[in-house]
Amino acid sequence: MEDKNLDKEDKANIEESIVKIIIDLINKVIEEADVKLKDIEFIGIASPGTISNNKIQQATNLGLKDFDLISKLQKYINLPMQIKNDAKCAALAEKNYGSMKKYDDCIFLCLGTGIGGAAFLKGELLEPKRFSGFEFGHMIINKNGKECSCGKKGCFETYSSIRAFKKNVADALGIADDFSGQYLRENLLDLNNIEIKKVVEEFVENLCIGISNLIDIFEPEIVVLGGSFSHYEKNHPVYQMLLDKINELQSRFNKVAPPKIELAKLKNNAGIIGATIKI
Repeated sequence: MEDKNLDKEDKANIEESIVKIIIDLINKVIEEADVKLKDIEFIGIASPGTISNNKIQQATNLGLKDFDLISKLQKYINLPMQIKNDAKCAALAEKNYGSMKKYDDCIFLCLGTGIGGAAFLKGELLEPKRFSGFEFGHMIINKNGKECSCGKKGCFETYSSIRAFKKNVADALGIADDFSGQYLRENLLDLNNIEIKKVVEEFVENLCIGISNLIDIFEPEIVVLGGSFSHYEKNHPVYQMLLDKINELQSRFNKVAPPKIELAKLKNNAGIIGATIKI
């Protein structure tokens, strides 16, 4: 099934657009799978933002606040539904079926429009009492840095999200940043171009700062990188540069047992898979 991108009209009526898109997708899945609505036991939804009590409390990148998506959807499809933070969903999928399956202490980072994540200790997903938590993308890595959509300055995701990376590459090339992540990976990251090399090095350095902080706090056995970044295969120069830089940083502190750094096995499907895992 193809991804659905929001156009200007969708963004202007964001809540109604999201409900319509999801209902249309559910109906399309039912039709393509040739099943009846009554045969579906449960619907899981992965959403960006802060999730609490089965509601989207806030999703700054989408402009949502106090959005009861489940209630709106159930007006059209009366089935049990669960909504969880998309990064947590992807992490659950990777823990149950993907790159983190064999490990107990894990960090998952979802790099895309923003940066989300999750932590597992002794095999259990860490969850705060009130909200979805573990907003790794909003830890500050530069106290006098760029302003983030959350209102703070210097957040991790303003420097190391794929959206930020695309914008910086576009600025260096003097082009619009409306290209896809795949086009970025395959066509624009020419390290022989001095300006592009500077952008890549800065992106990798900032990404390593965030990852290194998380490693020192949680002492994981493995750090898994998901979201759009999971498509940077092991032979990609950006991924190799990242591994070299992290190994350099960790060799100064965690010399005995540095964690493994791996890509998400389930790629961008992780969030969809994890949304149906009940916790």
